[in-house]
Amino acid sequence: MSVNNSKNILDNQHYDVVIIGAGIQGAGVAQAAAACGYKTLVIEKFSQAGMGTSCKSSKLIHGGLRYLESGQFKLVKECLTERKILLKNAPELVKLIDFYIPVYKNSLRPPWLIWIGLFIYSLFSLKKFTRLKKNEWSSLDGLKLDNIKTVFKYYDAQTDDQKLTRAVIHCAQKLGATVLYDANFIESSAQQNNHRLSYVKNQQRHYVTCRCIVNCTGPWVNSTQEKISPLLKTPPIELVAGTHIILNKTISRGIYYLEAADKRAVFVMPWKDASTLIGTTERLFTANADSVAPTEEEKNYLLQTYNQYFKASASEENITACFTGLRVLPVSEQSAFNKSRESLIIHNASSPGLVTLIGGKLTAYRASSEEVLHEIKKLLGAPETPRDCDTKKIPL
Repeated sequence: MSVNNSKNILDNQHYDVVIIGAGIQGAGVAQAAAACGYKTLVIEKFSQAGMGTSCKSSKLIHGGLRYLESGQFKLVKECLTERKILLKNAPELVKLIDFYIPVYKNSLRPPWLIWIGLFIYSLFSLKKFTRLKKNEWSSLDGLKLDNIKTVFKYYDAQTDDQKLTRAVIHCAQKLGATVLYDANFIESSAQQNNHRLSYVKNQQRHYVTCRCIVNCTGPWVNSTQEKISPLLKTPPIELVAGTHIILNKTISRGIYYLEAADKRAVFVMPWKDASTLIGTTERLFTANADSVAPTEEEKNYLLQTYNQYFKASASEENITACFTGLRVLPVSEQSAFNKSRESLIIHNASSPGLVTLIGGKLTAYRASSEEVLHEIKKLLGAPETPRDCDTKKIPL
């Protein structure tokens, strides 16, 4: 690519905080920093916010019922608190929806164990759960009833993840943040107490300085980190690919929380245009993050799970769309199902003014952003024009 050094209005501007990446985490940090009064810039390689992994989630704002099984009580409680905040602040974007858990004779988890999990979940969420009466089972979107023992009903929330991300970044802009799209971060280097960054936009190279850099590039976190000097070392991570398919079939009662043949959890959900969204899968991904795509095996796995539970069978011809996102998880001996979903915030004294946010859940983006803001405040002190603006109270 031909690059020249012609100037634009942002060249040599100085910022308190530069955030790399406008996914949900970067958008959340931008909102928190701008709300506090820091002069904030976001650099995003895509043409809009939320075009990477943030638009390829399961579209759920939830505590993560299954995380209780791996002992992640803190995460579940935090996410349910954040769900409550989002239901209040973004009622057009985040809505409560019925969830159904059918339990069969061959299900891995017996009804009593699911009851205990839902009871703990209800204590955190303050939302009741029930057992559906038998005379209601036949109304569950053609759910197969052979060998069924019981059906539980509880509540969580659904969103359009991309619209939510764009609402958060728009809020950050209203609070004073500057956002650059189609801008590729090139490199940065430390200069006394500042960092000098370069990026390319419209085939032109530009420069800005800042006091703090926040890396929020999700699956691209390590490749971004390598361009930042001094290097801030991060713990070993791995990428886990999760695929969803969309069928031209209608689900109307709510979201079904199902147990796949390999005992993993799969959701079958109503989606736009009277469609059905099914996901997700889990597989380790070691190639370039830009090349991730659904596999035939994953699509078949999700189709088989749907057909295992619903009378109106589906085939590949019913698939209207599919997508794959990448979760960033810490390396461990545990299965992807049991790995921690909590965000990691990396910083240390040897790399002043550098913060990296790794992983985290869509639901808890605001809480993660507040943790990053806490580190920014410790690094930079109070902004020149401080504002007391609590993101818990900002409508989207």
